[in-house]
Amino acid sequence: MNSIQEILFNFPQAFLSGLLLNGTLIVLIYILVWKAFKKRLRSWRIQLKERVNTKQIKRELKNSFFTLAVGALFSSIVIYLSTQGYTKIYTKFYEYNPFYGVFGFFILLLIDDTWFYWFHRLLHHPKIFKHIHLEHHKSIDVNPFTSLSFHFLEPFLLSFWIFPVAYVFPIYAPVLLVVQLYGLLDNIKSHLGYELYPKRFNKSWLRFLTSSTHHNMHHSKFKGNYGVHFRFWDKLLGTEFRDYETEYEKIQERKK
Repeated sequence: MNSIQEILFNFPQAFLSGLLLNGTLIVLIYILVWKAFKKRLRSWRIQLKERVNTKQIKRELKNSFFTLAVGALFSSIVIYLSTQGYTKIYTKFYEYNPFYGVFGFFILLLIDDTWFYWFHRLLHHPKIFKHIHLEHHKSIDVNPFTSLSFHFLEPFLLSFWIFPVAYVFPIYAPVLLVVQLYGLLDNIKSHLGYELYPKRFNKSWLRFLTSSTHHNMHHSKFKGNYGVHFRFWDKLLGTEFRDYETEYEKIQERKK
């Protein structure tokens, strides 16, 4: 009973922190890209026909409330489990091998991407899609507010990896915070609706990273480009759209 009370006690602060961080970034990026520089960035649009309207954004804002609530609940539970010694999340750098503090970011990002890829594909199963993931795919033309627009069960499923991983794998707390911040920015980038990466991006050593176009095509074509941070799994299993790089090049030509 005390555990539930402590989790609920931490929940409001976790929710407000998530709301301020996510809300500030999303609103700021939306105002800059979709309003202030809309005309100047017209040729940078991925989908030339804009279909985002007030009804869509209202739905996305409602869904975002529940997504942030699930995130706050997760944070509260993780904090409680850590204080009780049930996780290997630590705050003193030399408490574990420095390897985890130095390379933990890349390891956690790979775990997150792998978990996301497989559960994302599972959510596209016909018997599951219409009950959960369809809510996110109602936004075919995406914008920054789409980045938090999910059925409330989806963020639960996609973020659950933290519990088994934190139980067996030493995680330096600042590294976990950086991973969460990177995930937030990468998620907004994926749903930006504009391709801000340069022409040479897909030819550079960074080509293993997903671009905004990569995930945007998932929203317009549905079955393909399932990865969130990296293209590894899509390339390995043949689920990347064959015309992805061609589409990326078309957008770069328009940007000229």
